[in-house]
Amino acid sequence: MIALVRLNDMYQFYKSEYRANLMIKQYSNWFPVFPSVKLAGIIADLMSDGHLQGDPKWKIDYTSNSKKELNLFGDEVFSLFQKKGKIRTCNTNNYGTMNYGVNCKMMARILNLCGAPSGAKVLKKFNIPEWIISDKTYFKRFISRLFSGEGTVDQKYNFIEIQMHKSTNLIADGKKFFTQIKDNLEKHFGIITTNPFTDTVVSYRKDGIQTKPIRLKIKRKQSLIDFAKHIGFEDNNKQQKLIKVISKF
Repeated sequence: MIALVRLNDMYQFYKSEYRANLMIKQYSNWFPVFPSVKLAGIIADLMSDGHLQGDPKWKIDYTSNSKKELNLFGDEVFSLFQKKGKIRTCNTNNYGTMNYGVNCKMMARILNLCGAPSGAKVLKKFNIPEWIISDKTYFKRFISRLFSGEGTVDQKYNFIEIQMHKSTNLIADGKKFFTQIKDNLEKHFGIITTNPFTDTVVSYRKDGIQTKPIRLKIKRKQSLIDFAKHIGFEDNNKQQKLIKVISKF
């Protein structure tokens, strides 16, 4: 198994070798970092409802209105890095959401090197890491977590949809990310989706940047069955909705 991150990879984040040695020594037992199912799930979480803040703070958090979901994220992080975070109320919206935050620069930098994008994802180019899409088990975990965060089940028209916003100048890059989802769902599980698409809806961020949703749907009966059977939502509410949709056919 090829290591994703080795100890020497961390020196790029420090201006002096002395400072690097001082900080890296504390975490030497974390290296090398190898691919794992749990790591694939954390990368998906940080690409969906999570956030990796880059330089200079380097920390992670995950947003949800469910303490169960927040604690699941926290347990996964702790199982790999032995770092605990805290749940706090999110004051930036009126949806009653909470954040699970972990302040650890070394961990955040490792996750960034493993494929988690830093900063505002709507303004960033990123892809599913090769180590995830090349392995069926890792990809399954990644997709289950990604759809649990960003996916919805439409019980009226009987389909699953995943939707993520991108700034209008990055629509093509966003579609490449969704094409990775489409191609590898079919490759690994025989699940057929629509092509990624956008619509005419334009949203404006507080900074005035225009964004559009990129969307992808799973509509075929057999593909819905295969998604429920082989991947599934970790969000039980969404999984039960999917089971109800399938029962209509």
